[in-house]
Amino acid sequence: MQNVTPMLRQYLEIKKSYPGTILFFRLGDFYEMFQEDAIIGSRELQITLTARQKDTENPIPMCGVPHHAAAGYVARLVRKGYRVAICEQSEPAVKGTKLVKREVVRVISPGTAIDEQISDQGEPLFLASISVKNDIVGAAFLDLSTGEFFATQAEGADAWSTISGHFERFGPKEILVESEHQATAHKYLLLQEIRRADSPGELDPSVVLTSDSGSPFTAFDFSGSEALDNILTGHFGVLELSGFGLAGRDAAIAAAAMCLEYVKTTQRSAVKHITEIGYFETNEFLVLDGVTLSNLEVLKGRSEGKDRTLLSIIDEAITGMGSRLLRAWVLRPSIKRSEIQTRQSAVAELSDAILRAKLRHLLKGVSDLERLVGRLNLGTMSPRDLLALERSIAQAPEINAQLRDASSLLLQVLSENIFELPEIRDLISRSIADEPPAILADGGFIRKGFNAELDEFREIAGSVKAVIASFEDSERKRTGIPTLKVRFNNVFGYYIEVSKAQAHKAPEDYERRQTLTNAERYTTPQLKEWESKVLGAEEKIIALERDLLAEVIEKVRSETKRLQSTARALATLDALAALAETAARRNYVRPILHDGDEIEIVKSRHPVVEASLGDRFVPNDIYLNNSTDRLAIVTGANMGGKSTILRQIALIQILAQMGSFVPAMSARLPIVDRIWTRVGASDDLASGRSTFMVEMTETAAILHNATARSLVLLDEIGRGTSTFDGLSIAWAVAEYLHNSSDHSAKTVFATHYHELTELANELPGATNYQMAASERDGDVVFLHRLEKGQSSKSYGIAVAKLAGLPVSVIERAKEVLQRLEQYELAVFANEKATGVAAAGTRSAAAQVSLFAMSNERAIDEIRQTDIEALSLEESQALLRNIKGKIV
Repeated sequence: MQNVTPMLRQYLEIKKSYPGTILFFRLGDFYEMFQEDAIIGSRELQITLTARQKDTENPIPMCGVPHHAAAGYVARLVRKGYRVAICEQSEPAVKGTKLVKREVVRVISPGTAIDEQISDQGEPLFLASISVKNDIVGAAFLDLSTGEFFATQAEGADAWSTISGHFERFGPKEILVESEHQATAHKYLLLQEIRRADSPGELDPSVVLTSDSGSPFTAFDFSGSEALDNILTGHFGVLELSGFGLAGRDAAIAAAAMCLEYVKTTQRSAVKHITEIGYFETNEFLVLDGVTLSNLEVLKGRSEGKDRTLLSIIDEAITGMGSRLLRAWVLRPSIKRSEIQTRQSAVAELSDAILRAKLRHLLKGVSDLERLVGRLNLGTMSPRDLLALERSIAQAPEINAQLRDASSLLLQVLSENIFELPEIRDLISRSIADEPPAILADGGFIRKGFNAELDEFREIAGSVKAVIASFEDSERKRTGIPTLKVRFNNVFGYYIEVSKAQAHKAPEDYERRQTLTNAERYTTPQLKEWESKVLGAEEKIIALERDLLAEVIEKVRSETKRLQSTARALATLDALAALAETAARRNYVRPILHDGDEIEIVKSRHPVVEASLGDRFVPNDIYLNNSTDRLAIVTGANMGGKSTILRQIALIQILAQMGSFVPAMSARLPIVDRIWTRVGASDDLASGRSTFMVEMTETAAILHNATARSLVLLDEIGRGTSTFDGLSIAWAVAEYLHNSSDHSAKTVFATHYHELTELANELPGATNYQMAASERDGDVVFLHRLEKGQSSKSYGIAVAKLAGLPVSVIERAKEVLQRLEQYELAVFANEKATGVAAAGTRSAAAQVSLFAMSNERAIDEIRQTDIEALSLEESQALLRNIKGKIV
């Protein structure tokens, strides 16, 4: 760039240190963007693109946004996946200074965007990192807004798959990855596992590539010049990491250190609210992979509308932090019976409608305390945030009073961890005005009476302003100019304005300051004196208010640990009360958890479907174990409710292990380690995988990894290929799950292959069930009732009729079905009784029977043709056509 001004040179130097970001460069009352940043900003924010040095050969693209409205513009860019660096003046602009110093005070990225305009109150805001050490893959997850921090690692052939499963559950907005491992991370985590968009093959629009939009990864140069464990021990103030479970886990330590250094670098903060880190293993909670979460509609429904998910049905939380905790419990249900039952006992006690109503009313006065504490420690706390914090902890005394007589252990523990902090409440109420302005530069956020010096300056400024107002009246009388006005702006300060028509009346002691088209502006020695007093006092007021605010924030910050303890206790109380509210509203019962293997649910209901159907939902009984009832084969009508039964079993198990009551009349449940589902059809166009390939890949994962403690739910295995292939695969899969000593599991197998019901005669742990339906006058009635026994038909043609297929198609389908049924295509008869040769004969006969229909249709066509009327060419065409149809 030629003829670069000092200001632009400063911009370029700062921009060089922050590649991959859009630099918001503060100039006066605006944040300006230049060059490529301006082009992107103009396009994404739909603001005017202009230029500096327009008249030169190389004009510099430029656009800007007002500083007071910048938060909204930053939010829009971050939601689109961009990273924004905020550059402020780091010294006051005084006369004689040609160029003030500027520096970046914060980088806002998808994983560090703690501002309310960007983050969803009910969703966590996790930043993740990946590190690879000697083929061991480590990962860390940090929610900067709350200080939650977790780490893990995995090794072996399934290491990447294991880590990607954690990414599905934490749902990070941004992923840090060492450059040399970026391609591998992209392959395993992006293409295979963490799709969150509606359509297969698409990516969530909120994620960003290394420095471009399109991927969740941010390359972070992490040299590790300092010993990695020293980064963590130094931050947490400990001598070793064994207390956090990290000792010897180098990959997890590296990932955690990367996360911590990244947030310190981008936020220019010590992030002292990150007070601990927790190490976890996959086997510490009930595992729900991305396929299962999608199939069960745990977080996102398949149809339009947010209310069609499990989480939305049970989320009756009052606060954002309560909603986030419920989300965490749903995604990572416990496998510790004592922990689950402790939550259940608390929910049971909160079933007292009066107690619950009082607590939920008090919680309405609690803001998102977890994120307020985050802003407190990240230097973004405003006076309004302080008031929200004070109002929140002001609820603590009354909440503790309500919990004083609690009998459940968890409610007692929560009460002990809700600190009332009277000193902090008193400090904030004495120091902060009732209605502070949104912008600090406006002043007036410190309460009158809090500081004597500040009150004195305010009195001086106020009295002088009153004098100036009186001066205006006196000057109007003295000059005889009734339209004379005393005004103020940031450029000229106070001045006297007189219209052009009255300017000839201006006294000799008026000193001209500016000439306008329609007016003249003057000053006087007396007005200059008063102006210096007012401006001097106001400058001191603003500076003193900022200093006082900083002192208040520092005192509040010193109570970070007790504030965090209070926030987490209140979040837990809110989540438990929400579960109790759900149970009361929807008639859920407390499940009995045991150490055996039996699932016994009486009058079970699907929580999401029931919320839509209400009393019309038909409840069903379910019984499974690992011996006599380990394989339930469910047949029945299409649309009869087979998939609903599968999903409600899984959802009831999830609810139970997160500590919730469940939709049933009664339930006895074991603790399961993982829920596997294969429900519905989907393809993976991005990876070149067909619907059937996706189905087989998911089924393979289940067969290799399910254990005796797992719950397996399979729906219509084998339907993506030919009838015989699909039936063969379904048969073999069902046998494997029943017989395998290593991978046996309680399995519900819904299928439209009625031949599979023969398995119940061969396998001691297999039982046939059917979804009841009846046929009246050719129309099918779905009873949605699960009964023992096998269904003889799927009523597919009846469903096709309901869907509106043409009558001719329906009638023809009935004819084809009748012919197929005549040949009894049962290729899996008992081989021991009939012999292999006989089975082969029947298979061949069946194959012939399928084509016999085509031959018959060809004969019918000959019968209906008037041969005498055909020409030679028409006869030849007819023969060619018939020859093509004959087998």
